Amino acid sequence: MPEEMEKQLRREARRKGLTGSKARAYIYGTMRKTGWTPSTQKKGKKKI
Repeated sequence: MPEEMEKQLRREARRKGLTGSKARAYIYGTMRKTGWTPSTQKKGKKKI
């Protein structure tokens, strides 16, 4: 994850009163909305 964006979203989640899994879901979902994709999904499907 882009570290700066993640830090900013952590602060926003804390201000909104989110903790634990709710905060992580908020961060992940918001980053996905901006177009970020996890490294595990960037490679594509493996051929068998």
